[in-house]
Amino acid sequence: LLLSLKMMKYLFFILLLLPVGCGLPYCKKVKLTEDDLLWINHFKANDTIYYLSNQNHIDTVIVKDVQIYNPKNTFIFDTEGQNWLEGDNEFYGFATVELSLIHFTDTFLIRFGIERIAKLGALRSSCNFCEWSWINKKIHVNAINIQGQYFKNCISMDIKKMERNKGDQPHIGLKSVIWDKEKGLIQYSLLNGISYTIISAHKQY
Repeated sequence: LLLSLKMMKYLFFILLLLPVGCGLPYCKKVKLTEDDLLWINHFKANDTIYYLSNQNHIDTVIVKDVQIYNPKNTFIFDTEGQNWLEGDNEFYGFATVELSLIHFTDTFLIRFGIERIAKLGALRSSCNFCEWSWINKKIHVNAINIQGQYFKNCISMDIKKMERNKGDQPHIGLKSVIWDKEKGLIQYSLLNGISYTIISAHKQY
C-alpha cells in the first residue's frame, strides 16, 4: 500500500510537469508600450500621403492596412495569444503598417513594423521598401532637419544597411529612407539624386 501511495505521488508529479514542459499553462508576454505604438498608431487605413520631389514631381502613398498585435496584460498564466495545439507559449507585441507607393506609372509595396521581444530590451523595426529591406534592427533614433523642419525621432537607413529583396516587383532605384516616429515615412531618396519629402496627409476618421 505504501509503495502504491509513493507511485501515485510520482505519477501525479509527472502529470503535473508534463503540461508545464509543453508550455501549455504558461505564456511569456511582452507588451508594446504606448510610446512604442507612436511608430504605428497614427496611421489609418485609406490615409493618403503626398511627397514632393526636388524636381517638383508628386508621389502618392496610400495606407492599405494597419495591424497591431499586443497582449492586453502580461500575467504569465493568462493564455491570451497562445497556440495550444502547437504548445506555443510566447506572445510578443508587434505592429505593422502596409503602404502602396504610387510613383509615375508603377506601384510599390512598403511595409514597416515594430516588435518588442524583451520588456527591458530594445524596440526593433523591420521594413520592406520596394526592392530593399531591413529586418529586426534595434531602433536608434536621430534628429534630422529637412528643409527647415525639425524631426527629433527618426530612423535613417541607406541601402548599405539593407538587404536586396527577392521578387519581381519593379525597382524604384532606392538610396535611403527616413522614417519618423510620429509622422511615418518623411523622406526617401533615389540613386539618381532625386529625393521625395512629405508635404501633406489626408487623414481618414
